[in-house]
Amino acid sequence: MAKTNDSAVWYGELRTKRGNTVVIRDDELPPAASGRIYLYNTEREAMVEYDKTIVSDKLFELEAQQQEQAEKQYKSGWEAARKQLTKANGKSTADTGEASKPANDLALEDTDDSDDDFDDD
Repeated sequence: MAKTNDSAVWYGELRTKRGNTVVIRDDELPPAASGRIYLYNTEREAMVEYDKTIVSDKLFELEAQQQEQAEKQYKSGWEAARKQLTKANGKSTADTGEASKPANDLALEDTDDSDDDFDDD
């Protein structure tokens, strides 16, 4: 996974048997649980916690033109989800003056690995 030039943000594609989805990874987010990774799933319009061992081989870098388009199309949704996750984990961002919420106030999707175990044989 390569990062964009301006920060620790990476735009890529998650390729599965169910289809391909643009995802966004931000290395500055609070860490997920051990062996897990947070990705902004553009189809779900939400920050999703994935099993890192399952998705790592299914993540592919976007071409430059695709990345530009993805940044324009998904940046605002990703920033809102990032802000919510950051606040929920007690880490404030520079652009928020609001108090942090406990992590259990944020309902993260996909904490069940049963649908992540894709068989790509």
